[in-house]
Amino acid sequence: MRNESVAILDVRSYEVTFFLGSKGVNGTFVFYGSHSEKYEGFSKEGFFDEDSFRRAVVAAVTYVRQNYEGVIGEIYVGIPSSFISVQTKGHTISFPSKRKVSAQDIDALYESGLNELLSEHRCIRRSAMYFTLGDNRKYFSADELYGVPTTILKGALCYYFVSDAFYSLVSSVLGDLGFANPKFLPTTLAETMYLLPEKRREGYAFLLDVGFLSTSVSVVYGNGIVRERSFDCGVGTILVLLMQELQIEYALAEEILYSANVSGGSVPKELMWTSEQGEGSFSVQWINEVVKYGLDILCENIEKFFADYYRDKNNTAFAVNPISVTGEGIGGIAGATEHISKRLNRLTEIVYPDLPYYDKPAFSSRIALLDMALSDRKKRSWFYKIFGGKKK
Repeated sequence: MRNESVAILDVRSYEVTFFLGSKGVNGTFVFYGSHSEKYEGFSKEGFFDEDSFRRAVVAAVTYVRQNYEGVIGEIYVGIPSSFISVQTKGHTISFPSKRKVSAQDIDALYESGLNELLSEHRCIRRSAMYFTLGDNRKYFSADELYGVPTTILKGALCYYFVSDAFYSLVSSVLGDLGFANPKFLPTTLAETMYLLPEKRREGYAFLLDVGFLSTSVSVVYGNGIVRERSFDCGVGTILVLLMQELQIEYALAEEILYSANVSGGSVPKELMWTSEQGEGSFSVQWINEVVKYGLDILCENIEKFFADYYRDKNNTAFAVNPISVTGEGIGGIAGATEHISKRLNRLTEIVYPDLPYYDKPAFSSRIALLDMALSDRKKRSWFYKIFGGKKK
């Protein structure tokens, strides 16, 4: 079983996690080691302190490596949306005469579309919202096309490009640890594929990944991200507001935040929150107002995103489909999703892995990346067998 495991480096905006995992039974996973390390974080402009990030990665990898009996081979790295740019393209290729669609034809469609984009950045993944064969029927999986005769192959294609700075830094750090050629995965794409049902994605679906310092909102269709934006706002923003407004230290602000509940209506002015250690007493009403203000900053960014790109979208599914919310920045604040729902006037739902112990939004990125990495490796092994590889 251990020979079938993969190594994952999950990069979040305030923490990195390195772990090993493989497929279990009934859609579960088996883990052989995991360690997380905090660091200074990043914004849309890049890492605040590259040395801090480097130290965190080295510490996490070293810890797992020292406690793992096997050999760690290839590593998959989750790329946060702040370091990913998504480009979409409708593209068509035609054939001289009718032929059955093959995997090589799908690859040719992707490669031809990528060449027309003329991007100077590194493409680390490609996917499709859907394919068609000229008959206006949408095929959401390439597997449905294989063997179907046609003279035209069309695709609504998505390409994912990693920033040069992120790619160079991570490759350098892992290279120093003895891992050459790490494989890169877009974290939000992995989350959408794992957390959102296929049927949901056959219309417009929405994912809001709330982190500590960074949040992303993604519009999904089929197996592709149509559009995505990240912004520098998360649970850390609310903690800073509490520290400033209440004149308190970080540890106390964290205790207050994770005991707050903003799901109800107004609370009596005289109701007070008191620290278990007796460090202070504060108005619950004022605490709730500060937390709601921080969530409103988040909502304003989301509203601006939809206003910039979808103001005139007259699609019922687009308007009524819920926003799926996940990430470590959302699970610990009681009532946060309800407040976001009211503020945006849209349905929201919290999504997370349907797994024992890992059934929390904080684990969404890790499990989704593991699922995508294992799926990628399985596909490679099948291609290897098909094209003449020897079974070991």
